[in-house]
Amino acid sequence: MNFLLALVVILSACEGGDSHRLGIGNAETAYEVDAKLASFDASATEQPQTDLTERKLIRNGNIEFLTADVRKTKVEIERIAKEQQGYISAENEDNYSNRFRINQTLRIPADKFDEVMKQLEGLAEKVDNKNINTQDVTEEFIDVEARLKTKKELEARYLDLLKQAKTVADIVSIESQIANVRAEVESMEGRLKYLSNQVSFSTLTVSYYQESAAGYGFGSKFIGSLKSGWFTLVDFLFWLLSVWPFVIGITALVIWWVRRRRAKV
Repeated sequence: MNFLLALVVILSACEGGDSHRLGIGNAETAYEVDAKLASFDASATEQPQTDLTERKLIRNGNIEFLTADVRKTKVEIERIAKEQQGYISAENEDNYSNRFRINQTLRIPADKFDEVMKQLEGLAEKVDNKNINTQDVTEEFIDVEARLKTKKELEARYLDLLKQAKTVADIVSIESQIANVRAEVESMEGRLKYLSNQVSFSTLTVSYYQESAAGYGFGSKFIGSLKSGWFTLVDFLFWLLSVWPFVIGITALVIWWVRRRRAKV
């Protein structure tokens, strides 16, 4: 195996330990490579000084409340979201019995979260429940950033080796390693992008409803009772159909017993 291919193997074997930071060149001997590996392992044990003053926090919450007019409240919430540079990412409505409800998912800039929550509480006639949760992802954020930097340095090293490759075997081997590292880099970049978005924009689930006063009137109750009675009668008839052999048998027995009594008289 020629020297370039050997370097690729060395970089691949040391990738998990961040040995890609070594400055390996064409003219270096195996002894020099081993010396650099030893020096890198020593420096890798040093803990980096990280400034944690700026925490990466993901804040989410939900609120459910009663309102006098669902439609007006919906318009007001849309106004609040737009005013605070947020948006509504999901929405659905349901109307059961005497309750009309709208559920919305708001994405709000994190620094506007508390203000928006207060504005929503101001729209409520009665707040049924409210929850706020905060997740600290600072350590994960720093860890992914550090590993991403390491992988990018390794990718750069492989690209340098690719420029020096002379044989097809060398090119194929190096390009395979580059593809693997590139996939890991893209995965980490995607994770950082997701975390950044979650930190920058809070998710607020809002559920609000109104109750129809007509649902408590005499007419409504009368119609409801008629419907209930009808359904009860239908259920009873179906039940009779399911037990008709027993009904016929009992009826026949009763008729026989009555006729027998009359015959004795």
